[in-house]
Amino acid sequence: MKLLKPITLILCGFLLFSCSQEPKAPSEPNFLFILVDDLGYNDVGFMGSEFYETPHLDKLASKGMVFTNGYANSAVCSPSRASLMTGRFTVVHGIMTPPI
Repeated sequence: MKLLKPITLILCGFLLFSCSQEPKAPSEPNFLFILVDDLGYNDVGFMGSEFYETPHLDKLASKGMVFTNGYANSAVCSPSRASLMTGRFTVVHGIMTPPI
């Protein structure tokens, strides 16, 4: 019981000290990678679409960086997704068609 009071005071002091510190900005950049099947180059508002409304993606793009050069390993989603996940070309990982 005698040890309980000093430990409680130390914990309270630590909590007060840690709460009074300003949160630090992350030292490394954050990346958000969005993978969507069958999404065309100009199917989002910030790339010029007048048909589809994408207000959340437009806001995200306006506050960040947009990369406009890309490469798809296949015109079909399964081989392209497998290439992205394995880091290998389509002929190497062997997934050529979507599963049936």
